[in-house]
Amino acid sequence: MTMNVTQWLALSLALTLGAMSPGPSLVLVIRNTISGSRANGIFTGIGHGLGFGMYAFITAVSLSILIEFQNSIETFLSISGTIILLWISYTFLTTSNIETYANSDSKVDRHSLSKSFSQGFVIALFNPKILAWMIAVYAPLIKSGHALIQYFYMGLLGTLIDGLWYITVATILSKTSALNFLQTKTSLINKVIGILLALYAVGLALNII
Repeated sequence: MTMNVTQWLALSLALTLGAMSPGPSLVLVIRNTISGSRANGIFTGIGHGLGFGMYAFITAVSLSILIEFQNSIETFLSISGTIILLWISYTFLTTSNIETYANSDSKVDRHSLSKSFSQGFVIALFNPKILAWMIAVYAPLIKSGHALIQYFYMGLLGTLIDGLWYITVATILSKTSALNFLQTKTSLINKVIGILLALYAVGLALNII
């Protein structure tokens, strides 16, 4: 059994929305870009993408094992994932402000590219928000009978989308005017992501995706 094109596109959208959502990962990329250099931000993004992809693969495999041992859990995971997505959507729609971004006056020591990479990798693995996100996004798509290679592709897709997003952020934010624009639009960004997540969750609930 394999996922169809619609499911892959839906997963890509969900992963993109997850990467774009403001949080500690975005703050770290911004800080390393501004206090270090564009290269520091890019290496942070690469590390985060690899950590996210590894986390995604492990999550998908773990969920598939649960389903394999207990088929009835498949429905439970699907419903739980949809509920978590709706809850995350609600938090975005009702939050007017996000965590404070680093600004140009941040006093953070410049550090090596390898340290930037490791910071991005570690925050992807130990950010509890990412675990909740992955369970919400992957649970409805995991079915009994999926091949291991498909879970690898899910992780690879997560790596590419997540990594490319943060690399783009680091590249754009090397121009400080872009940071000022981002800070003034955080409320709008939250609401747009919240609406799209709600639509995605409804699609899952109605078996459209």
